[in-house]
Amino acid sequence: MRFTRCLSVALIIAGIVAAMLWRQLPHDDAARMQPGAIEIGFAQSMSRHHAQAIAMSQLMQDGRPSRLSLLARSVEGAQQLELGEMRGWLRLWQLPLEATNRSMDWMLAGDAAPDEELRRYLLDCQRSPTGMPGLASTDDLERLRSLDGDRRDRHFLQLLLAHHRGALPMARFAAEQAQVPAVRELATRVVLEQAREIERIQLMLQALLTARP
Repeated sequence: MRFTRCLSVALIIAGIVAAMLWRQLPHDDAARMQPGAIEIGFAQSMSRHHAQAIAMSQLMQDGRPSRLSLLARSVEGAQQLELGEMRGWLRLWQLPLEATNRSMDWMLAGDAAPDEELRRYLLDCQRSPTGMPGLASTDDLERLRSLDGDRRDRHFLQLLLAHHRGALPMARFAAEQAQVPAVRELATRVVLEQAREIERIQLMLQALLTARP
């Protein structure tokens, strides 16, 4: 609980720092950094995505035995800080922290027609009950709460693996197409961090599946 409270404070501080830095920009730079559809869509959609990863990671730190406590704490810490940054932008832009709908059409606002990979991702978004590939369903989260031991650890890794994979197309798009440098920088960081974490999760999952009785 103490660790979670510290992270909540860190999230608030991250948002405050983002606001302070933005307000200190010269007028011309501030005008240049006004958001478009891509910046707004990324901040709102990735905030929703990060919020679920944080919630799942917190479930894994409820005091029950787990081999994944360090991983859960690492995911929660990194994504709390990034969530604070994105919410800081949205507050500065005087926009809602959450989109009014689950549409991912902001990913059609790039400077080129969507390629086959992007069209497939957007189609997957439309088909997904959660509006975004990789987001866990209510049933998935309830199962995570009900399982124990290695079964819970395996389920968490499987959910987190799908979750991270679902974030990559969105982050890559924003890293390439966003006009605001801070948004491009964060999106690039998300791509690198989650790609590395996917490799780590795959190794952990393989070890757990191999050890399954």
